[in-house]
Amino acid sequence: MVELLRKNPEIYRIDIPLKGNALKNLNCYVIKSGGESVVIDTGFNRPDCMQALADGLAELGISMDHTNLLITHLHTDHCGLAPGFASGDSRIYMSKREHELVRRWRHRRYRREMDVIFRLEGFPEEGLVEAARRNPMIVYAADTDYDVVPLRDGDKIEIGDLTFTALAMSGHTPEHMCYYLEKEKIMFLGDHILFDITPNITIWPGVKHSLSTYLTNLHRMLTYDIETAYPAHRGLMGRSLQQRVEEITEHHSRRLNEILEVLKEYPGSSGYEIASRLTWSLHGETWETAPKRQIWFAVGETLAHIEYLMDLDKVFRGNKIVNGQQIHTYFLENHS
Repeated sequence: MVELLRKNPEIYRIDIPLKGNALKNLNCYVIKSGGESVVIDTGFNRPDCMQALADGLAELGISMDHTNLLITHLHTDHCGLAPGFASGDSRIYMSKREHELVRRWRHRRYRREMDVIFRLEGFPEEGLVEAARRNPMIVYAADTDYDVVPLRDGDKIEIGDLTFTALAMSGHTPEHMCYYLEKEKIMFLGDHILFDITPNITIWPGVKHSLSTYLTNLHRMLTYDIETAYPAHRGLMGRSLQQRVEEITEHHSRRLNEILEVLKEYPGSSGYEIASRLTWSLHGETWETAPKRQIWFAVGETLAHIEYLMDLDKVFRGNKIVNGQQIHTYFLENHS
């Protein structure tokens, strides 16, 4: 389905269904200007996503091998179909750092590093295997590697009569890019800010301070002159960015306080155990019966919040040995 969102500049939305996924859909944006076009994000590497994207582009008279693709970040619902744009005179633009991570993930190196982190937090081994089997980052990844025009914060991209500025809004992923049309006061948000759900903030191998970085960049968004902001999932801008930033900030504040309350009652818990005692939207399931991929994301988010609290010296890490395996434990007081 193609929806005209704006006539000047000419902006369309292709609704890409993400069946069976809690995100529900991807808002794929297509912008036409001066005889050129650009697509923002693609959907999973899955036949139904490919069909929706191809049908939408055909309706707009655009072919994948004669356009431009801006990728906001490395999650496969945003770049799974990127190889389809890698022929002809198309150009793919993406964060240099995230493109390198996509390659590492595709060749399984990054996944192994993540598994090491989760084992240290007490995540059951059989759960890790099951989570990997159904993790969209693995199941719906691009079939092949692809080359990109590498981007860094502040880079300019000229498309027809428009100038997009790439803005590194790290946090949701290590170098998530938003795309800003300064003159038109339009921001393409990717997953940095969503209006119906809260973006997942997790831990990443070799990356420190995901949550504090995210919160800094969340408020940084308010420093730009924005009249219209387009999110990557679900509903479009239904209220002010200021209000949404405040809501997301409050969400993380509640989560941080909830972790402190858990540790007050259950000192010495592992990251996995802390996550199991927090409040989650598990779509009618319990912690024990929920899909392991959901549990995997929940534990990752918990760890990002624990790290934030450790940086503030409100939580301290210890260790215990379980079945010969070292497990991290957490306390409100320093046990070193």
